[in-house]
Amino acid sequence: MMNNYQTFRLGPRATPKIVKWTIVATLILSLFALISNALFTQVFGIPSPQHLFSLTTWGVHKFFIWQFISYLFIQPLAGGGISMALILHIFFDLYLLWAIGSSLIQARGEKHFIGLYFGGALFVGVIAYLCLFLFGSPLPFAGATTSIYILLIGWAFLFPEANIMLFLLLPVRAKWLVFGLIGVNLFLDFSNGNFLSFFVTLAAMLYGYLYSVLVWEILGPFARLHEMEKKMIYLKRRVRSRFRKVVDIEIQPSKVYDFKTGKAIIQDDEFMDACLDKISRKGKASLTWRERLRMWRISRKT
Repeated sequence: MMNNYQTFRLGPRATPKIVKWTIVATLILSLFALISNALFTQVFGIPSPQHLFSLTTWGVHKFFIWQFISYLFIQPLAGGGISMALILHIFFDLYLLWAIGSSLIQARGEKHFIGLYFGGALFVGVIAYLCLFLFGSPLPFAGATTSIYILLIGWAFLFPEANIMLFLLLPVRAKWLVFGLIGVNLFLDFSNGNFLSFFVTLAAMLYGYLYSVLVWEILGPFARLHEMEKKMIYLKRRVRSRFRKVVDIEIQPSKVYDFKTGKAIIQDDEFMDACLDKISRKGKASLTWRERLRMWRISRKT
């Protein structure tokens, strides 16, 4: 009698390298910082890695700029120290980073994973610092949860109708689960007076939403917001078009024209000769800022 077995995977079959190394770095640095915290503070009497790599107003004022990113790899240490709840929290964050991060890379590529996870971490870090400064809080800010929220929002934009089995029993659409989870977290933080967590979660939600709409140029999972999102995309395209007309020197290379043909001079050598001739006849002040910029770019090549 033969038994048929069906395998079941909780995540992607292949883990991208950037996700793998991010998980490894987070795990190693988090555990090292947690384990060595008492040794550094109580025995050596110096700031521990937990404090040096978490985001703090003290660190930023001492120009520890790395804290705007390094806080991602450090876990917040509660007053009671390491606990089973903290270990489960680390495991759950890393699992979501693996599953959702790998899925996003397969759908959009590594560049957008970096833009969401690390770009979002930098944005949230700035907001967290401002909150710590305004509230006068000496407490450190740490953890990857807010960046995980950003990944989840991006994933919900790409797969809004995907069914997820909640508690292995109830099928829930991805868009309702992701935004419902973040919404409940915002409500609890605000009602409990945890305003730092409220504002950084709100910042993460805003970043993930704007990145998905403006960078990917896709409409969100909720039809009622589509008209607003279309206007946002249209406005972004207009601004980008205007910006390109101003700064794209290669498309509109100069205001110097050939006197015989009346055409703009494209070749670098001809352009430099024409500009030098213009300077000799009318002076350096006669050059436009576009001509000065292109001359500077050409000189950098040589």
